[in-house]
Amino acid sequence: MRMKTLALALAAGLAAVASTSVAQEPIVIGLSAPLTGDYAEYGNNFKRAIDLHVEQINAAGGVAGRPLEIVESDDRSDSAQTTAIAQRYVNDPEILAVIGSFASTPSMAAAPIYQRAGVVQLCPSCSHPDYTKIGEFMFRNTTTQQIEAPAIADFVVEDLGAKTIMVVHRQDDWGLSASGNFIARAEELGAEIVANEAFLETERDFRPVITQLRSLDPDVLHVAMFFTEAAILAQQLQAAGIDIPVVTTTSMFNPQYIVLGGEAVEGHIVPATFFPGNPDPNVQAFVEEYEGRYDIAADSFAAIAYDSVGILAAAIEHVAGQGQEVTRAAIQKAMFEMEPYAGVSGVAAFNEVGDVVKEITWLTIENGEFTVLER
Repeated sequence: MRMKTLALALAAGLAAVASTSVAQEPIVIGLSAPLTGDYAEYGNNFKRAIDLHVEQINAAGGVAGRPLEIVESDDRSDSAQTTAIAQRYVNDPEILAVIGSFASTPSMAAAPIYQRAGVVQLCPSCSHPDYTKIGEFMFRNTTTQQIEAPAIADFVVEDLGAKTIMVVHRQDDWGLSASGNFIARAEELGAEIVANEAFLETERDFRPVITQLRSLDPDVLHVAMFFTEAAILAQQLQAAGIDIPVVTTTSMFNPQYIVLGGEAVEGHIVPATFFPGNPDPNVQAFVEEYEGRYDIAADSFAAIAYDSVGILAAAIEHVAGQGQEVTRAAIQKAMFEMEPYAGVSGVAAFNEVGDVVKEITWLTIENGEFTVLER
């Protein structure tokens, strides 16, 4: 099947209607994301990228000749909030699909509401494998931990040659999945997991982890965390004088990890599905537009949110191109039927359960910057 490139999605697919007026009723998409709270950096990256892409789409004539409009809600990455927002969105017949939320746990809490109402919930960053199992209206634009975590284990054991590994992970759905799938693959490859420590997301004292590291002296520390707490752990490791190879998850590819961690995160190895140094013209165009507008670095979370808008726009164009009415059900059907969408964060081709597979780029932090790891 021929892939639809980002350029085609934005130019050929959308320019076909550019000569028409965008004065019709808008196509409305809901956004549920943490715009305040501990994970506001992630949510605001979503919002900035989505606003940029919506503006570009509307400047090109809209979607199926209609303007695209985003209704946003701050869910603070809290399950109670995501479920309340979901109920409000499904009760609004103008909202045809939803992007969000950020983390797997609050997104999964809201998913049954979207499923019962027949509304597509496209989560840019939900990597828990059970998310899309909730129903056929759940889609994701990131790899699952069933795919990502074993790939990280392959790298740690085979590329780094680690024989003993300590794992530290968040005590939530995402962290349990990330660590569990990593451990299963690492042990399959013959590595020994000398410790597997969980912590609550509010934890800021990692002295027990540091004590274990001193006594166990593993070859590698694998952290399945988000950048806020991972940066604190890195600083405490540095203060304790512990120097150990640290391999993270894709959730750490964020400039704030370096800002918060400083010298303590130098040398950390970070996997990513998006890298702004990619020479692809579409990636470079996105990076230039995003960084020029917001004066901040484009990261993978901005990229997957940017592409999430493009994916839904492509699905709507697919529906309209078949002469059908653009409805919630029609958008869901189109997500499976349309050509793979090649965006700035890689190709999004949905399998039978709404999952995508994307290639990992290995990065390291060097002199306060993310750089491609020489392998």
